[in-house]
Amino acid sequence: MDLLLHLRAFREVVDQRSFTRAAAELGVPQPVVSRRVAALEKHLGGRLLVRDPRGVTPTDRGRAVLPHARDLEVRADHLLGVARAVGAGVTLAVPGGASARALAPVRDAAREAGLDLELRVADPDDRAAAVARAAGGLALVPCTPDEADLVGPLGAATRDERAGRLHLDTLRASRGDTGRPRRLHLGAEDDRPWVRDVVRRTAGRAGLSPGQVVVGSPALSAVTDVLAHDDVWLATPVEAAAHDLAWRPVADLPVQRSYRLAVGRGGVAAAGPAVRARLLAALGPALGLDAAGAP
Repeated sequence: MDLLLHLRAFREVVDQRSFTRAAAELGVPQPVVSRRVAALEKHLGGRLLVRDPRGVTPTDRGRAVLPHARDLEVRADHLLGVARAVGAGVTLAVPGGASARALAPVRDAAREAGLDLELRVADPDDRAAAVARAAGGLALVPCTPDEADLVGPLGAATRDERAGRLHLDTLRASRGDTGRPRRLHLGAEDDRPWVRDVVRRTAGRAGLSPGQVVVGSPALSAVTDVLAHDDVWLATPVEAAAHDLAWRPVADLPVQRSYRLAVGRGGVAAAGPAVRARLLAALGPALGLDAAGAP
């Protein structure tokens, strides 16, 4: 018998609490599901399901079998994904900011793992949406630092090299100033509540007006304003260096950029620990980030 096929039918009946709904979910006639469950019960030596007023529920034997059935399904799906992905194309959506030269080791790491990797630059929301739609492949998506695979500090990218930390109160407009006040730019990549809200609160405490905090700035706009108006762009050291800007930490603003490597159905092969470790080890230096939890 096809044990996996029969276990899938059993698991679906438990999840749906109905043979009819399980059949609809599996796309087969209801009698087929009934026969598969009956054959599985015979093979395993006893009843797995019982009908009661609440629908179909597992017996003690069924409850014992259920977690193993789920585990086998997951492992089988993973095995299928690995087999199909080796030698096949897999897309990895990454943030902008890293040069092609810096990202070259990522493709090398994928090739060593048997994956033909295509790198695609996308906005953070587009990367998250692609994985949510199970569109396949992999994506680095923003997440809170405690969920992250990669983390790195955000600091002040400025036009002039200066020693020490930047204090946000130095951006305050002086009394009597009539010109444009200096601004603090936070890019779309970091327009996340766990970063944005902290930045706004800290800027407010430092005496900056709400209009001095510009959220969602494209990198080009932020850099030109840094050069033209002595603004400050919250960026990673790698981003600052890519635009020939100086970088230093910001006092009392311990915010980080943080990503997790999200895996869609088509990218299931890269969910394996060894492949993930290789890709993340190459992505970290390319983006100027460290492995989460690294000293």
